[in-house]
Amino acid sequence: MQNKLTWFDLNYRTDSESKINCCLLRLFDLIKESLHIYFDIKESLDINNFLIHAERQNKDNLFVEWFIDKGLPKLKSIDFNNLPKDDRFLAMLEIDEFVLKNEMDFSDPEEVRGCIISFVNSLRQYIDLCKEELHEECRV
Repeated sequence: MQNKLTWFDLNYRTDSESKINCCLLRLFDLIKESLHIYFDIKESLDINNFLIHAERQNKDNLFVEWFIDKGLPKLKSIDFNNLPKDDRFLAMLEIDEFVLKNEMDFSDPEEVRGCIISFVNSLRQYIDLCKEELHEECRV
């Protein structure tokens, strides 16, 4: 998983064989691809290089600013080595993957942007919800 997430400046090593990590990899690949399509940027070395190119375009600067100021810090705050390992977490990720895949026709580019923002904003909540439910199950 490390190689795929290094583009996002996320240097975590996880078990890429698990269903959860495979789904997460697919999601991050979709996000990377959709960002490139959305901003019409063919290639970039990493997320920081990408955001520099996107800023220069003066296209949707609010989205670029959100990614720099909020999106990346939120992603970097997540411990990808300590993700929940239950089916509920996988289901949450699969729903986000399904929704983003269905928006990849770019019939409404703002929907793609919304999917990315929603996923990044929700990932911490998904993790916290699953861990909270696990702790409650252990107390019973």
